[in-house]
Amino acid sequence: MSAGARVGPGLYRGWWIVAAGFVCTLLAIGGTTYSFGLFVTPLSEEFGLSRADANGGFIFLLVGFAVWAPIVGRLLDRLPARSVMIGGAVLFAIGFTLIALAQSPLIMGLAVLGPVSLGTVACGALASNTLTARWFRAHRGRAMGVLAIATSAGGFVVPPLTALLMAQLGWRGALGALGLIVLVVVTLCVGLLVRDRPSDLGLEPDGAAAAASPAQAPPPERSWSTGALLRNANFWLIAWGTGILLAADQALLASMIPYGVDAGFGAQRAALLVSCLTFSAIFGKLAIGMLADRIDKRWLFTAVAACNLAFLLVLLSAPGFVPLMVACCVIGLAIGGTYPLWMTLTADCFGSTSFGAVMGTMNFVVMPFSIASIRFIGEVFDRTGRYDLAFQVFIGTAFLATALIWRVRLPRQGAGSSRQPGGRDASGAAPDRDEGPALHAEAVPGLSKE
Repeated sequence: MSAGARVGPGLYRGWWIVAAGFVCTLLAIGGTTYSFGLFVTPLSEEFGLSRADANGGFIFLLVGFAVWAPIVGRLLDRLPARSVMIGGAVLFAIGFTLIALAQSPLIMGLAVLGPVSLGTVACGALASNTLTARWFRAHRGRAMGVLAIATSAGGFVVPPLTALLMAQLGWRGALGALGLIVLVVVTLCVGLLVRDRPSDLGLEPDGAAAAASPAQAPPPERSWSTGALLRNANFWLIAWGTGILLAADQALLASMIPYGVDAGFGAQRAALLVSCLTFSAIFGKLAIGMLADRIDKRWLFTAVAACNLAFLLVLLSAPGFVPLMVACCVIGLAIGGTYPLWMTLTADCFGSTSFGAVMGTMNFVVMPFSIASIRFIGEVFDRTGRYDLAFQVFIGTAFLATALIWRVRLPRQGAGSSRQPGGRDASGAAPDRDEGPALHAEAVPGLSKE
């Protein structure tokens, strides 16, 4: 084992990779997805925009994420991750500076669609999860569970910082300062801590010593082309299953405060419901991530979907504030598990060699579900004055998502995702047997298990 393999007494270097990814994801997601709402009012006032038009910037951000993710994923598989992530931080800062200087909403929208969304994808969650998939295998669920917390933590840390900057510098100055903070912190974290692969330090994933001879080394993992991914049933099953459930979760989060206000709880207590749901989801991400190393991930996904369904039933019952707050605290523990299960299922089925490309392409499939669900729940309320129909539809989608995930063919226990044709598993097409239910390529008509 090389001298740089472990940092400190007994600490595997991969955990420092997770720490760097945590900070980068916290800043990238916290500075965009969670802080966006702070700029809606000043933009509306300065440019005379309606709230709907101002909120259109968030749609631009989501579309940008979907467009750039496949490209960034391929770059992460072909170029040094440090270069991609630092380049992303530079683009992030440039985009925020352009918005701060722009005198036209159109220029601002193009900046969000271009450098801001591209920079966020390149230095945030996609890059961090790609690195984590390379550095961990046996403890991949735990590592990705920790990393998944970063998106929620970003919602706690960055918006208050942004609000403070806005109070001191105005909204334009705050954008420039936030872009600079992200550039400096990400560059330092990535430059000091990130290394592409454990093999760079003479290690195998999880800190095992590198094999003494080629015969002892595990077989190389498969590299996936876009065409092979699109012909693979597991790709579509994971994308549709997790995408549908994540979309419902995001629609519920976006509507929880209006739901609480309409129920007569008041804005402050309604906001407390979101805080309880988000905070409990942090622990849920960590718990599900740890369990994912020990339990069939399809069963875990079923449990998460069941909790999602239970929460929807609670909402349909129009409960009082205290019962609803208890439900947010308890059921939110499991709802937070969808994201780490998405990451670990994908890594198990497709390996780490092309993880960036796989996740980037999958993001392009998943993102429209989120956009459509947020639009759908708003349309339901506008037409009926209630959210009940949307909740009922989401109950149905929870069942559909679970059914799709149970069609996923997992690699055999201990087989990983590394074997090549001649002894291939779920990542390399046509595994010879599955420890889960008997599944076949017919899970998605017309698709192969390539």
